Amino acid sequence: MDPASPSATDPVVSLVRTGGFAGVNDRVSIAGDGSWTVTDRTGAQRTGRLTDQQRDRLRRLAADPRLGQESKRTQGPSRCADVYQYVLTVNEVRISFIDCPTDADLPEAAKAVIDLVTRSVW
Repeated sequence: MDPASPSATDPVVSLVRTGGFAGVNDRVSIAGDGSWTVTDRTGAQRTGRLTDQQRDRLRRLAADPRLGQESKRTQGPSRCADVYQYVLTVNEVRISFIDCPTDADLPEAAKAVIDLVTRSVW
C-alpha cells in the first residue's frame, strides 16, 4: 500500500485545546490521509502532513481500546487553575478532560494521542 494513501484503519482526529494562562483556543484536524490543519484563537491557519512514522503511531494509538473506556468516564472537579482543557475526537470516540497533573483518573490513552498530535503539528 502507498503510505500516502489512507487505509481503512487510518483515523480521523480532531483536537480542541482551550484554557491555560494565556487563554488559548487551538483546533487541530487530521484527515485520514495524514494531512492536518491547525487553527489558533485568532483564526490563523497552518497546514501540513504527518510523516509515515507519525501516521503509523497514530494508527496504533487510535486502536487502543482504552479510548472507548475513557470516553465514558466523568471527570470530577479539578484542583488546578490555568491548565488546558482538551476535547479529543478519534473517529467517533470523543474524550473531554481538564489536564491537571494532580487530578485522579486522567485519560492516559487520550493523553498519548494528544502528545503525538501536539508534537507533530507544533
